[in-house]
Amino acid sequence: MNKKLLQLSLLASLAFTSCQKDDNPEVTQKTSIFKTTNSASELGSKVDFKETGVIGISSPDANRGAEAAWIFGIEQIAFLQPPSINGVELRATHVDVKGDYAYVSYNKEGATYLGGIDIVDISDQYHPKLTSRMTTESADINSLYIDENDNLIFTGAINEGGNGSRTLLGYVAVSNGEFASEWQMDQGYSGNAGVHVLNVKSGNRDYTAFVSGDNGIIGAYDHYTSYLPGELRSFKRLELGDLRYAAAHEDYLAVLSGTEGLLKTNLLTGLEVVASIPTEPLTAESKRTIAWYGENIFVSEGAKGVGVYNFDAGSKIATLPLKMHPDAEIISDDDRVTNAVSTDNKYVYMANGGAGLDILILNENLEITHEGIAEIAGSANFVEAKGEFIYMATGTGLRILRILDSEETAVADSFLDCASYDEYAGDKNLTVPSSAEVSYSGLLNLKHLNVEGILNLCGDMNIEKSAKIGSFGTLNMNGNFYFGNEKHDENLVINSGSTFKIAGKMTIYGDLYIESGGVLEFVGDDSEIYVSGEVKIKSGGEVIGTYEDLNNKFE
Repeated sequence: MNKKLLQLSLLASLAFTSCQKDDNPEVTQKTSIFKTTNSASELGSKVDFKETGVIGISSPDANRGAEAAWIFGIEQIAFLQPPSINGVELRATHVDVKGDYAYVSYNKEGATYLGGIDIVDISDQYHPKLTSRMTTESADINSLYIDENDNLIFTGAINEGGNGSRTLLGYVAVSNGEFASEWQMDQGYSGNAGVHVLNVKSGNRDYTAFVSGDNGIIGAYDHYTSYLPGELRSFKRLELGDLRYAAAHEDYLAVLSGTEGLLKTNLLTGLEVVASIPTEPLTAESKRTIAWYGENIFVSEGAKGVGVYNFDAGSKIATLPLKMHPDAEIISDDDRVTNAVSTDNKYVYMANGGAGLDILILNENLEITHEGIAEIAGSANFVEAKGEFIYMATGTGLRILRILDSEETAVADSFLDCASYDEYAGDKNLTVPSSAEVSYSGLLNLKHLNVEGILNLCGDMNIEKSAKIGSFGTLNMNGNFYFGNEKHDENLVINSGSTFKIAGKMTIYGDLYIESGGVLEFVGDDSEIYVSGEVKIKSGGEVIGTYEDLNNKFE
């Protein structure tokens, strides 16, 4: 047994430090309630690639002009089907990522206690694999994180426990994409459910912090960052009402409470509340999250969108309103709610229920400079951004998405005159007539492309539905080319007498056809190509230059 996990399970025998009264969790080892499988034949079918590829993205401004040129697109990598227990499908509640693996927790809303945890191998971005799955008929799993020693820490609610104390905190070791130790669980903490657990680094110490819901607590384990396994130092707690979520920043833990508002606690001084801000009223039992953005805190606030708060100012300083793209179908007010918010690098992601996933870039004054809504069917219930990947929970599973950021696309050594090209700010259907030559820079988010003349591009091109280079047409590119979506039966066609010349990466979700007299030419030594379907090159068609075949389709 992993020594660290053993010591954590002995939590109840340690002396607690408490801001108020002590909890007395019952330390248990209930391996029987957690059922796991690593069967490749059983789990392989749970990753769905039917909608893999370029996702359309719309501006919420129907009158979008040239000043709003795109600098990002979005791609779906895969769809993860949730666990099903006795015919009841669960819903994804949280995601954490470390190295080559993503860890996903599940529950079932309402009075039913059903839960699960998935481990997904994401080392190959084109072919993520579900490697291990746990299910339980006795507990909801609401949140998790993976620590630096590959121990998976999770929280939720168990169907045992009186006096409203159903909160659980569990531990299991993982290795190479599989659960690798006995399952351990502490239960009996105050609160009806553990709603969030996270790692917090503060000073020279590491903390496992968690919050439990109604009549619950903020709790934190405390140990040195350079500890030997098992050197657990203490447990700290603070009682608060209606806790929803927590987020760490430097030595502080921000906590959202439905009754107390937004609180800033100092872990170094025993969870002392050092600042507080009243927030908008929160709907009872609704999912709400918070995220730090610099020195500001973003709060998902239902129909009001995202509130931006600052502890130094002591108040809300801005609002990011909930929006829908102009062509969206009318949905009920109850389904237009910002359920969650996540931030990563320069992006802000809003999971807006039936209104979908809204992606924003803000300037230093918190003003929106770029905004796009992903054209994805279904409700956006939760979102977590981890680097370039975005994990979005829907009512039917988890979408693994990737942001396509072309702002830093390298064009310094281009064979094109990139410095002279203007950014593209046209509509989503681009046709270049046979008598025309046009040149653009930046990002093109398109539905359809038809090149009969000459198109020069320095930047990236994302095409959702159809692309054709007509007879004697020419497409010259320095950048990344993403085309197609597996739900559409579309293919890239390079016709007789036409040329596609590229220095960069080509990703094609569908087939590639090169007709007789058609030419695909790679420039330089660093080009790559991935084709999910077939490559069909007729006699007289050519592929020239140096390139890496990422899917072995040109053999």
